[in-house]
Amino acid sequence: MTTPLTLTKTVDPQGRSVIRAAGEIDLSNARAFAAAVTDTTGPLVVDLTEVHYIDSAGMSVLFTHAERTELIATSLLFPILEMSGLTTMTTVREREE
Repeated sequence: MTTPLTLTKTVDPQGRSVIRAAGEIDLSNARAFAAAVTDTTGPLVVDLTEVHYIDSAGMSVLFTHAERTELIATSLLFPILEMSGLTTMTTVREREE
């Protein structure tokens, strides 16, 4: 069963938009994820530390906005982001546990 996607928008102390995603990002909700990302301007932090699964539809959103995005991921997602090449296009840091 798919875990619903929850998106929370905030602003960090540096004034960057932050989107915290929780659940799964897949074809069924990639449009909502893309809309949340597109709705921001300037530098963006996408916190994926509560994402348990991301498919190619979700990855496509990250690639589209890689030039202005910093990603935070867990050790579960980090290898996927690295193998996809996103780590060469944007800053990806692992959550400090």
